[in-house]
Formats: sequence, C-alpha cells, structure tokens
Amino acid sequence: MAGHPRLRMQPDIVAGDNSRAKSRASLEADIIIANAPDPVFVSDVEGKILQANDAVSQLLGFRQDELIEQSLSRFISAEETREFTAALREVVERGVTRNARLNPRSASGEVIPATLNASALRNPDGKVIGAIDILRDMREYEQVVRDLEKSKSELQEKILDLEKFEEVVVGRELKMIALEKELESLRVSSRHAATSWVAAGISCGFGP
Repeated sequence: MAGHPRLRMQPDIVAGDNSRAKSRASLEADIIIANAPDPVFVSDVEGKILQANDAVSQLLGFRQDELIEQSLSRFISAEETREFTAALREVVERGVTRNARLNPRSASGEVIPATLNASALRNPDGKVIGAIDILRDMREYEQVVRDLEKSKSELQEKILDLEKFEEVVVGRELKMIALEKELESLRVSSRHAATSWVAAGISCGFGP
C-alpha cells in the first residue's frame, strides 16, 4: 500500500515531463527562427503572420509590431494572395512543402521579387497548425539574369555587325575579282586585236 501514492503521481510526472519537453521544443523553434539568416515567418492556416524574425523586417522595412497579426495579403497582390492561400491550404491539409513566387511591397513602396518556401508547422502533438515560411530575396539573381540578357543582346549585335562587315568585305573582294577578270579579258582582247592588226598589215604589204 505504501507504493500506491507513487503510482497515482506517475501520470502527473509524465504530464509534467511532456509539458517541459513541449516547452523546450517550442523554445528551440523560436531560437532557430529568430537566428535564421533568411527572412522567416510563421503563419497560421489563414495566412496571418504570427511570428517573424528580424530578417523579415529588414527585407520589407516594417517593424515587428507592423508585421505581427497582419495577413500576408497586406504585402502582396490579390493574385499572389490566392496563390499563397492555395499553397498554404495544401501545406496544412497534406503536410507537404510548397514553393511560390511572390513580389511583396516594402514599406518604401519597392516591389521585391522573392520566392517563398512554405512547410508544415506542427504543434507538439503533431497536428498541422500553420506554416513556416522562408522568403528569399531574388533581386540580385534577377539583376544577374538581366545583365546576362544584356550581354547576350550586345553580343548578338556585335555578331550582326561582324556579319555585315564580312558581307561588305566579301562584296568588295568579289567586285575586285570581277574587275580583275574584266581587265584580264580586256588585256586578252587587246592582245588579240594587236595580233590581228599586225597580221592584217603584213597581208597588205605593210610589213618590213
């Protein structure tokens, strides 16, 4: 009978251990999000921002209190909101990871090209309660693409200029060849004419 109180206390101990484990897991998740190098925010199943790290504030130019409890639709277009909502719904319902292209508008009004990676956020019991969203600034990437396209365009123009130059040079060479042939033909004709004139002079008694 002395062991009965301990048996009755075991569920409470287990519950306490589970609660501490959940709290520790939640704290670890908060630390990871806060210290992530990329802009990371947590959204609920409706797309409302529940938590955001400093990188999100730096990217968009909004303070934390201007982001928290705000719907992501405040920062993106209506079409992108529909796409994000559809991706979020799939993440929540199926527990999968989805990617989307977004162009959030910053506090200064700049439209920032970005990619969004959304993965399921689960509570300690394993139920999906929202999404962990990672934004990646694509401005530098798109600038590189534009520079490459510009370089490609400039290279194509230089190739066209070279082709035109070659056409001019080849055209001149062909004209020179044709002219040389014409001169040679005239020289041959002149020689024939001279030979004929001499022969005609001899036949007429003009010879020596």
